[in-house]
Amino acid sequence: MRKIFVAAVAVLLCVSISFAQTTKPKTAFGFKAGFNVSSFRTAVDYENFDAKLKAGFALGAFVDIPVAGKFSVQPEFIYSQMGAKAFDDFFGEKTYRLNYFSVPLLVKYEACRNFRVFVGPQLDFLIRGKEEDQLEHTTIITNTVKDFDFAVTAGFEFVLSRNITAGARYIHGTQDVSTTLNENTMFNQGVHFSFAWKLLKRVKKAKK
Repeated sequence: MRKIFVAAVAVLLCVSISFAQTTKPKTAFGFKAGFNVSSFRTAVDYENFDAKLKAGFALGAFVDIPVAGKFSVQPEFIYSQMGAKAFDDFFGEKTYRLNYFSVPLLVKYEACRNFRVFVGPQLDFLIRGKEEDQLEHTTIITNTVKDFDFAVTAGFEFVLSRNITAGARYIHGTQDVSTTLNENTMFNQGVHFSFAWKLLKRVKKAKK
């Protein structure tokens, strides 16, 4: 899976750069930073398990590529902290910290001036997983959690200025991230809030 991860990132980077070089000059690179509020979604309501919200930060880079009219494509490369706080009758309170390298591929539409909506798939590659109990004992669970999650994400963003936007999105994971086969089935889910800063080229004023 690690080789697939490297190959996927390399391909997306090459495609993004090549596509950006052949589209309109409005194509822009940028950086973004924000935070996630995440938890686990279970297949059914388990009586002995209760998942709660956990906060984590997210930061990375993106390429905003105009396609046609009000549509654009935006691949992103983000370090993202997911997971949840949970309680079960046997183990008590625990905090699951799952750190991913996330690659969303968003299709964006300018619904109206300064407001855009988007949707797209997201590839999540597990970097590190930790489990902390109520006594603050930490267990590394990287090798017991699936190292890949395929998610779907959708959200919106506001244009605050020529190069700054603020947005929010929902992330819906589809892969079971339980640490063992005998445990409850759990899926990632979360809300991501962020500010993005585009690196725009300065336009030279025409000489009179």
